[in-house]
Amino acid sequence: MQGLFLEGKMDQLYSAGVQFEKLIKTEYRIILSAGMNKELERVCINFDPSDLYHMLGLQHLDDIELPNNRKTLLDKILSHEIDDAYLSKSKYYDNSIANYGISERMHTVANLESLMDSDNTLFYIYRMQHQNVTSIKADYLIVCIQEKNNPEIYIFVRKRKENDNYSIISCFQRSSISYWGGKRYLMLKEKSSSGCVCELYRHPNFTDKW
Repeated sequence: MQGLFLEGKMDQLYSAGVQFEKLIKTEYRIILSAGMNKELERVCINFDPSDLYHMLGLQHLDDIELPNNRKTLLDKILSHEIDDAYLSKSKYYDNSIANYGISERMHTVANLESLMDSDNTLFYIYRMQHQNVTSIKADYLIVCIQEKNNPEIYIFVRKRKENDNYSIISCFQRSSISYWGGKRYLMLKEKSSSGCVCELYRHPNFTDKW
């Protein structure tokens, strides 16, 4: 990949872990409109160490041993106890037939913050309709489109069971399968990180606050 995406020979899994760890104290607050006279929808995306397991698609690698406690996964990645070489021992590591690749997902996670922050990223957001042919049970789909002919990135978002925040449950490059839903219009996107709030986007006609 080019553009925003990181380059280098660092272990991809470690790079994804380092970048994901930075997001644990970060929230993305998004306000959406479904159209005139519709109630605004507020989506606050935050990050927990246990989220990384599904973001990387590690549930597919059921022929190798991975931590039962998903909250410990990040620690094992950052300590190099689990690395690219270990994951690649799975016969499911890159499965084009099943339409997923773990290496590609690691690359996407490593660049997720850049995707979410960049002025050069176009956002299209949909309320998911589960007649989509997918086992991903998400509430929203964010489609990120970059310049320089980079592939579209799908980010699937679901409300957490324990509170009103949302988590990213999967993120990967678009391939042969397309997903859709009810179109939403982005009104506001802001980022809160370690107590500092930065407004990343505001629709010209939107005056409300989070």
